[in-house]
Amino acid sequence: MERFDLFVIGGGGTGSEIAFELRRRGGMKVAIAERDKLGGECNHYGCVPTKVMLRSAKIAATARDAGRFGVRIPSVEVDFLAVRERASRIIDEQSAGGATPFEDAGITVFLQEARLIGPHRIELADGTQIEAVRIALTTGTDASTPPIPGLADGPFWTNREAIWQPDHVPSSLAVIGSGAIGIEFSQMYARFGSEVTAFETDPQILAGEDETATAALRPVLERDGIHLLTEVKVERADHDGRGWTLTLAGGETHRAEELLVATGRTPVFDVHDLSAAGVELDDEARPILGETLRTTADDIWAAGDATGDLLFTHVGMYEAGLVVDDILGNPRPRDYRVVPRVTFCDPEIASVGLTEREAQDAGHEVRTGIAEIADNERSIIDGRPGGVVKLVADARTGELLGGHIVAEEAGAMIHEVVAAMAGRDPAATIGSAIHAYPTLSESVKGAFQRLAEG
Repeated sequence: MERFDLFVIGGGGTGSEIAFELRRRGGMKVAIAERDKLGGECNHYGCVPTKVMLRSAKIAATARDAGRFGVRIPSVEVDFLAVRERASRIIDEQSAGGATPFEDAGITVFLQEARLIGPHRIELADGTQIEAVRIALTTGTDASTPPIPGLADGPFWTNREAIWQPDHVPSSLAVIGSGAIGIEFSQMYARFGSEVTAFETDPQILAGEDETATAALRPVLERDGIHLLTEVKVERADHDGRGWTLTLAGGETHRAEELLVATGRTPVFDVHDLSAAGVELDDEARPILGETLRTTADDIWAAGDATGDLLFTHVGMYEAGLVVDDILGNPRPRDYRVVPRVTFCDPEIASVGLTEREAQDAGHEVRTGIAEIADNERSIIDGRPGGVVKLVADARTGELLGGHIVAEEAGAMIHEVVAAMAGRDPAATIGSAIHAYPTLSESVKGAFQRLAEG
């Protein structure tokens, strides 16, 4: 039986980073197994292709709006298959090496499913059993399917099908869920030409975001023609071979050619014998983890989306470092106080830390600093006045607790707030610093000024 110092199950970004770093820094005998494609969900079915397609959608929307800026474009046509081909080409360029970079680094690669069957034992799909001193579970997540009667009987889309399955832009698209995935696809397809309706049970879209930020974003999305229905429940979904009929509580029905379900994601542990390995899950089917991401089995770690929390590629890379350091004998506790997140709609919505409501619920006396993007001269120049910068702080201590930005460049702008939170810098320090004119970052300065003024 072949034996490894470390066996990584899951060849996405997190698992790959763990494998490369422990081979490079620890000189260990390392193997990695991937049942689909090296690079994982983000590279092939999530972050990369969606951002490529969102870029095309933004260009189409900008071209349609060009007349406002004195530029005449007679017609704008979206070649959907060409858009998708560009996404495929970019992925292929990034993943061209396949297993070669791993093998060149001395890492053994198994392109097949690997099943955990004991605390130090893995079984491959071909029946081969392998022994490992340590195991890292970086198995990612699958899209969750809500228990809506009729849904499972029809060909609904998840993020994977929404990218790679259609050969044309549907005339209409229904989206169940208005989190980051639901909002990004809603705007993408609306700008490609679909009539889009999104259904959300919560009172606001992007339920985890600050209410001020989502209130600033919603009218911009609606101007793209997206119908955003909040506080509604889909009670039934029926497919008749030509399209979908969604029935809401109360009897109202909505018809759409295609249906995207974007109601969350669940860690993938279905093939593993976790009990035999000593890995325990909590009530939400997430692994119970210590501060260094070690599971309830001493020599098994879980990281990345497999933790079931903070499903971001940048968090997965951070967690890879935690696992590597722990295995090398330099443990450090995980710290998620400062974790930025971005929904790549247009304008973008970017956040870090606590919302105002979360800060209040945590017992803080809250002070906020708000700057409207409409007051920023660059936004007037660009013809994009929608958005806001909002900072949340503890009124007693002055500590910055969170930041929330809706703006065309919010994903970049948020990192000034990230740096301020990480360094625990006083609001007055950022608010008094010179910011270049004319830039949207002047609104970040303005929010810090207002926060410092109280």
